[in-house]
Amino acid sequence: MLLYYPILKYPGANISLSNLYELYSITYDQDFYYGLAQICKSIEKLHVVIDYEESPGVVKLIEMQTQIKYVFLDGYYECKKIIQALKKHVNSIIHLEMAQYTSSIHFLIPKLINLRYLKVVDYYYYCTLKKYVIYLNHHNLQVLDLHRISLDIAINIIKSTNGNLWKIRIGYTHQYYDKAKEYNQTIHKYCPNIKYVTVFLNEGGTLEELEKIFIKCQHLEAIYIYKKINYKYIDKFLNLLLESAPLTLCKIHICNISDCFSSNESLKLFLIDWGHHKGKKTLHLYSSDTGINSDIVHKYDIKDFWNYYISW
Repeated sequence: MLLYYPILKYPGANISLSNLYELYSITYDQDFYYGLAQICKSIEKLHVVIDYEESPGVVKLIEMQTQIKYVFLDGYYECKKIIQALKKHVNSIIHLEMAQYTSSIHFLIPKLINLRYLKVVDYYYYCTLKKYVIYLNHHNLQVLDLHRISLDIAINIIKSTNGNLWKIRIGYTHQYYDKAKEYNQTIHKYCPNIKYVTVFLNEGGTLEELEKIFIKCQHLEAIYIYKKINYKYIDKFLNLLLESAPLTLCKIHICNISDCFSSNESLKLFLIDWGHHKGKKTLHLYSSDTGINSDIVHKYDIKDFWNYYISW
């Protein structure tokens, strides 16, 4: 029989937990958080799952910390009291992840003057972020990670940065068809130091803007081509990779690689051309397409091909 025994009641718990630096908790037991609040004062990384709006124990725990730097909030509530408690740490928070952007979060973010990492995953496509984001300033932001968020939201956030972004990941976006060109354009205008970025090659003008990204963003290491590539762009895109991409670029994710290469022979020719370009780094090619001949992958030493997801 498995017995439940609260960790806070273990002998020596007060001493052991007094220096706790990081907490990852999925419990909804507010007494647990109240207990920790009496012992822990040095938590800098806090990841909690919010099961209901009030969560008074979580609030108390946040209030009792000296300086929280990393915040991960999982839940679909306004969490007004939690956000209010986090205001004590506005000068120290550098990393914020949340499952939903709420009006309460909106009023907190402008005060996070040292925020470097912002991730939003809106599982229900509520897009409440849209009506707030245009007013935000993210001058120190370095990493932007948005999932299930409209592309125009990403554009507005990028425009509010100060050129420090080096990673932008866009996943499962919607309503992107008419914003794809503007998004690519925003990258080369506002992100001179970008290294890892999601780009679009599905609509008119997106290829031309990608070429400008290659020219202006000389630190670029990885690109993720979102969804399908317009068939009209394929030959020009492959040529751009060979002739215009910065020498730093070596990681390329194409969802369906067969869209670009009609046969194993055409892929082989591209790999030979890549290898013949002086200064090109070893190619890391990623794809969900498993129809490529494995002999080609091994012969031309395509790194990480079967991993599917680009390693960011």
